[in-house]
Amino acid sequence: MTETSLHEIYKSIGGLTAAVEALGRTMEANERRNVEAIDQANESRANVHRRLDAITSAQSDLTSRTSHLEAGIKALTSEVGDMRTVTDDVKAMREQARGAGTLGEWLLKFGGWVLGAAATVVSLYTWITGRPPP
Repeated sequence: MTETSLHEIYKSIGGLTAAVEALGRTMEANERRNVEAIDQANESRANVHRRLDAITSAQSDLTSRTSHLEAGIKALTSEVGDMRTVTDDVKAMREQARGAGTLGEWLLKFGGWVLGAAATVVSLYTWITGRPPP
């Protein structure tokens, strides 16, 4: 009986040893998988951070460009306002010139009539008296 029980004890110790070795191999495999998963998670996290940095940089660039555009539009609005006053002045001067041109036409016509009338009076005087006017 001692022999059987010793044999059983050795057999049990062998089974326990095999189970512990298998458990050790399983733990090592799990650790390798965990390390790989951690490495993949770190790589994924780094990619996310790179993308976020790129987005932040793009937003910063966009904000800067928008600020420059707003400043440019303000300056342009001011210049256009100044140009509008000049344009209005030019339009007013053009209307004045048209008015002066119309007045000039009437004065020219009136001057022509006056000269024509004077020439007629001179020619009538000369015809009637037979001598030129004094």
